[in-house]
Amino acid sequence: MSGVRNGASGTAVSGAGGVIGTHVLRRLEATFDDVCDLDVEQRGLGGSQVLVHLRLTRDTSSERLRRLLSAADDVRHLTLVSSASVYGAWPNHPTPISEDVPVRPNSEAAFAVRHADAERRVLEWRDAGSPDGGERTAAILRPAPVVSSGVGGPIGEAMLAAAPIRTGSDDPPVQFLHVDDLAAAVVLATQQRLSGVFNVAPDGWLAPGELRDLLGARPKIRVPLPLPERLDRYVARRVGHTAPEGMLAYTRYSWVVANDRLRSVGWEPRYSSAQAFVIADTGMPWDDLNARQRQYATLIGAGAAMAAGGWAAVAWLRRSYALRS
Repeated sequence: MSGVRNGASGTAVSGAGGVIGTHVLRRLEATFDDVCDLDVEQRGLGGSQVLVHLRLTRDTSSERLRRLLSAADDVRHLTLVSSASVYGAWPNHPTPISEDVPVRPNSEAAFAVRHADAERRVLEWRDAGSPDGGERTAAILRPAPVVSSGVGGPIGEAMLAAAPIRTGSDDPPVQFLHVDDLAAAVVLATQQRLSGVFNVAPDGWLAPGELRDLLGARPKIRVPLPLPERLDRYVARRVGHTAPEGMLAYTRYSWVVANDRLRSVGWEPRYSSAQAFVIADTGMPWDDLNARQRQYATLIGAGAAMAAGGWAAVAWLRRSYALRS
């Protein structure tokens, strides 16, 4: 990924509030000249050719994005940070989910429905083209639950809070994406003006046993079904008023995603799911963890990567056999 600064385009950034937005904004400002934080400067796009939209909140997402797109006549590229939750959490999902799987958010999960609606609006804006007939590009990034040392994103924080919870016999694999890896993906997508949908996730995922090992002696919390409100209340007590609602399906079924498409254009994750989880769980940066914590997370992360590699090999063999048949 090139570090060349680009001052010609003018980059406007929307939704930079919160830990994720602030972190990503700093990376953008370190890469591009003439970066405008629309939330702070309270001005229009002002002829910017690049727009980055980082966060969708329950209060402002649809209306804010609609106003931005209607004023984006001069914008030629848009990077939208969406969420892997748009795939929904369903018992018949493949593991992992590729970008070819249709968007099917669970209807009770308003956070996932909002992201799916935002994606639709952005794709319509891209396909309509600019008023002067020029082409537009739009990169839609679908990150796994984002975490960091301290506070992460609302979905990431909710999944961390729900990690000890099991509903009946459900015990799905999980993913956690470090905010540094998301920031690198946003910079890459904006710098290269990628167009299309890209999952953003670490290599592999945490199998149930690996997550239990990382949780250590903490007891599992059993939630009887069907009581989704109980889970939402439990998560809200730990995350606060920003906690997403309708999380039950996302703790029952797998929605881990593949990162092959984004890797193919030069992005590489720095952290595994295990490392991101340990960093978020301890509230400390990776360098501040003791040697035992780092070694344990690295070993589990290596095991998850090997499991992902094994899955890829099996999938390749199946495709090869199907082609020969």
